[in-house]
Amino acid sequence: MTFRLAGMLLLGGGLLAAALPESARAGECPAVFAQKETRVPGAVIVSFEDARMEVVRCGEADLARKRPMSPDTVFQAASLSKPVTALIALALVDEGKLDLDRPLIDYLDAPYRHDQALLSGQPVWDTVDDPRLRKVTARQVLSHRSGLPNWAFGEPLRFAVEPGTEWKYSGEGFSLLATVLEHISGGSLQALAMERVFTPLGMRDSSYVWRDAYAERIATGYDAEGKPLDTMRFRRPIAAASLYTTPADYARFVQALLLAAPDSARARLRERQVQVDAAYALGWGLGVGLEEHEQGDCLFHHGINNGFQSFFMACPAQRRGVLWFTNSDNGLSLAPELLETTLPGPHPVLGWPVLHP
Repeated sequence: MTFRLAGMLLLGGGLLAAALPESARAGECPAVFAQKETRVPGAVIVSFEDARMEVVRCGEADLARKRPMSPDTVFQAASLSKPVTALIALALVDEGKLDLDRPLIDYLDAPYRHDQALLSGQPVWDTVDDPRLRKVTARQVLSHRSGLPNWAFGEPLRFAVEPGTEWKYSGEGFSLLATVLEHISGGSLQALAMERVFTPLGMRDSSYVWRDAYAERIATGYDAEGKPLDTMRFRRPIAAASLYTTPADYARFVQALLLAAPDSARARLRERQVQVDAAYALGWGLGVGLEEHEQGDCLFHHGINNGFQSFFMACPAQRRGVLWFTNSDNGLSLAPELLETTLPGPHPVLGWPVLHP
């Protein structure tokens, strides 16, 4: 059975994060985890109900060393980085420093320089002179309507579609947004995250860049066949993909979204902007996906890096949610059972091709 953890206390509309106990025992893992074809070495699963959280630890963070999973195991969060970046942007919107509908390059003193080697190695810059860049806004980036590709993969940055015309998932859009956020604030994305998200929510183990202290705590990632993969050590922040975090930390972030006051930046993430695919009843807000339900949208996001897959869904109307991290390229295969058992009801997102990489 699952075990009850210390919850989060709401004081005067703020959030006081209680530490998740390191000594807590693992509960019962979902049946799908034990199935041979699942091939997921380890997972940490957090479920939410009102201000309470429950967590289950399954398998191992490192098979060779038989290191068990823990709420404090470090994971690559992959695209779970994006909602954090989105919350930073919306905080600056609330302060009048960023306009969601102003072209992003209007904030820069020089043409936008795109780093072709963002995902590895030393920077390789190219200047983007496509006039369509003048149409791209923060609102479009956060709702994946910038027209930019997911990644340029070592090539000069080129538009995939016309800005604002259709939903197209884009990590490159978040890189553009991060450049603007840094220019506005005069600091790094990492510094912004510490000030606006990590410190206020008590996410002490989270960072957009590698810390040497992670070496003994990070989970080893495994491919779909169970082969261990080398650890990616991001030395530069990547707004869309480089977040390192723990289940304990990111649970605080999800809880903040789940219990957000209606007029807060956290609640604005779920303002519906675009229909992703009518066939699956899915939309997108200002940084998160939206699954349509009669009682209100549930917000979600996935994360996929080599050897790591993660997912969360939070349903504010129900005040319930679920989050899981895995050290496997098969981690999203847990979605049907985890969503259907923790959040009963139909889940259109289960038919979405993104959950079947």
